[in-house]
Amino acid sequence: MLEIDWNFIIVFVLVWILVLVLSRVFFKPILEVREKRKKILNENEKIYEQALKEYEDHLTQVENRLREARQESQSIRQKIVSEALAEKSKVTQDIQIEVQSQVEKVKKQLQDEVERLKAQLGQRVESIAKKLEEKLLQ
Repeated sequence: MLEIDWNFIIVFVLVWILVLVLSRVFFKPILEVREKRKKILNENEKIYEQALKEYEDHLTQVENRLREARQESQSIRQKIVSEALAEKSKVTQDIQIEVQSQVEKVKKQLQDEVERLKAQLGQRVESIAKKLEEKLLQ
C-alpha cells in the first residue's frame, strides 16, 4: 500500500505557506506596481492623443487662416492691379487728349503760318510781277 510520508505533507504545507507569503510579499506588490504603471501609461496615452488632436486642430486653424490670408492678399492684389490699369487708362486718355489738343494747336499755327506765307508770297509775286513788267516795258 501506499504510505504517506510526513515529510511530504510538511514540504507540501511549507510550499503552500511559501506561495502565500511570496504572493502577499512579492507578487502582490509587483502586480500593483504593474497595474499602476499600466494606468499611468494609459493616462499618458490619452493625454498624448488629446494633445495630438489639439495640435492637429490648431494646425488646421493655422492652415485655414493662411488660406484665408492668401485669398485676401490675392483679392487685394487683383484690386490694386485693376485700379492701376484703370489709372493707366485714364492717364493714357488724358495724354491722348492733351496730345490731340497740342496737335490741333500746331496745325492751326501751321495753317496760319501757311496763310501768312501765302499772303507774303502773293505780295512778292505782285511786286516781282510789277518789277518785271516795268523792266519789260522799259
